[in-house]
Amino acid sequence: MPAAKTDEAPRFVSLISPDSPRATVTADEALITWRVDGDRDLRVVLNMIASVDGRIAVNGRSGALGGPADRALFHALRARADAVMVGAGTARVERYGPVIRDPAVREQRERGGLSAQPLAVIVSRRLDLDPTLPLLDDRDSRIVIVTPATGDIPHCRARVDYIRTASMRTALAELHKGYDTHLIVCEGGPSLNASLAAESLIDELFLAISPQLVGDTPGAGALLNGDAPATPLALELRMLLAHDSELYARYVSKG
Repeated sequence: MPAAKTDEAPRFVSLISPDSPRATVTADEALITWRVDGDRDLRVVLNMIASVDGRIAVNGRSGALGGPADRALFHALRARADAVMVGAGTARVERYGPVIRDPAVREQRERGGLSAQPLAVIVSRRLDLDPTLPLLDDRDSRIVIVTPATGDIPHCRARVDYIRTASMRTALAELHKGYDTHLIVCEGGPSLNASLAAESLIDELFLAISPQLVGDTPGAGALLNGDAPATPLALELRMLLAHDSELYARYVSKG
């Protein structure tokens, strides 16, 4: 199910493709067979951007690493997701708002049998979330907060449910069973990524590689921070796109 197209949609050179190597494609075309109709299994897909030296932010924000091509793939992935998951820290720093802003994309989702908005999932250990965060303040958003903490966030305009657990495996099982989610796109941050990796819960990784050297600056971060899998998780490269000097890779877990 494609997202809305514009005349300015970036085109990528497909370096690895099962169909036509080195063909140029849009983000929507690159993902045309990515979501399989009728696939009822749960898939957790990590979507991140990093500099060539593995840093995920500049001055604490990821926006400086990306550009139009990265944003095109970012929104194309969201347009196909049942749920978008993010850690509370990332939601705060990046000032998360409604997941799908484009009315045309919401309409296309509904025509394809999905809800207009993906379920938004925030993972928070302490439930320290500001109810004025644009996502929480949006009456049309459906949110599930995964937390071991008690209590609720007051004065939210969004519809908010809670899954009370510290286990990501338990939370994912409840999202799959209780909320009919099959394709979850996780957008970080590094602590949440590490928690998923430690339990081998990441099925795919979309990694945008920004042609920048950031170095060990405050807030630069890394893809994973904290927990670690018992052994490194093996990945298989399934897609590699180029746009200017940027690379966009899709890896699938071999586990």
